[in-house]
Amino acid sequence: VSSCPSMVSAINYLHKMDIVHRDLKCENILLTAEEQVKITDFGFAHCVQDPSELSRTFCGSAAYTPPEVIMGMPYDPKKYDIWSLGVILYVMVTGSMPYDETNLRRLNRLQRKSLVYPDDAGVQEPSRVFIRPLLQYNSSTRPTIQQVAEHPWLQMGKSLKHKS
Repeated sequence: VSSCPSMVSAINYLHKMDIVHRDLKCENILLTAEEQVKITDFGFAHCVQDPSELSRTFCGSAAYTPPEVIMGMPYDPKKYDIWSLGVILYVMVTGSMPYDETNLRRLNRLQRKSLVYPDDAGVQEPSRVFIRPLLQYNSSTRPTIQQVAEHPWLQMGKSLKHKS
């Protein structure tokens, strides 16, 4: 979980270069022996020519895919990456998926509901406050990666999960 700032930094770098990944998931985040984050599998990556341009390609892994993509709506690809980051962080602190469903219609229904944490996960409120905006159903209310990078909680270097 100490890799969270590096992961955010890597995604921030991509977005500053106008590159969107669109398939961020746990399996595509690697750690070196020095705990450096490496992002892999750029098969669905795209260079954004116009920041106001919306994508229409259905891509990525369903469990990490935001609601607007599942519903087949045009979407902001950078907000796609933000949603996926939220799912990854949720998995890092709980060990489980926030929306564990393979049927896309049911998955979308689950995504509409409030985010629920397992009772035994021990996720502290500051971590929940940090992750919650990333998984906002409405993409326009999700933060940018720059806003995530500047979040005070992340800046303080706290771990995402505190075990008592």
